[in-house]
Amino acid sequence: MPGSPDPVLGNWLLTHVVAVAAALVTVGVVYATRARSARSFLTPALLGGGYALATLAVWTAARLATDAFPSGFVEDPLAAAGFLGFSFLLLAGFVVVAALLFARRGLVAPLVGLFGVTELVWWAFLHVRGETDALGMFLFVGPALLVLLLVAAGVEYAGRWGWRRFVRGGGRSTT
Repeated sequence: MPGSPDPVLGNWLLTHVVAVAAALVTVGVVYATRARSARSFLTPALLGGGYALATLAVWTAARLATDAFPSGFVEDPLAAAGFLGFSFLLLAGFVVVAALLFARRGLVAPLVGLFGVTELVWWAFLHVRGETDALGMFLFVGPALLVLLLVAAGVEYAGRWGWRRFVRGGGRSTT
């Protein structure tokens, strides 16, 4: 079909399996390092940086393997560097936010959001050609996904607060 991106790994199912595996590993590492993340900002920052590097490496490898780099990257390297820098910060931000909210507040919604974002981004990054590049779309969709992750965390936090306050009586004794 014209305009449809091609999966680099050969088929759609394998692409989804790889993306889900990446999401499971990402969430598993964030879960496993929750104690360190609660004590220090360095651990979530390192996790976020590693995640962003790995994700951008997947995007780059898919384009190198198929000779499908966007023309703007070749024509304007300075803009490409800014583009990749912003993408790096945004990708790292997903992990940092999810790790801190889970480790320090016990919120699970950010981990679910991180899983979904990772699966979606890796799935999209493992596709080439099409009408637009996945990284270009991520610059617009990524901030919206980060806001959605924060909104989900806020809803979970408010729900837990309401449950403690109104349903459980705020922890006060009834006698």
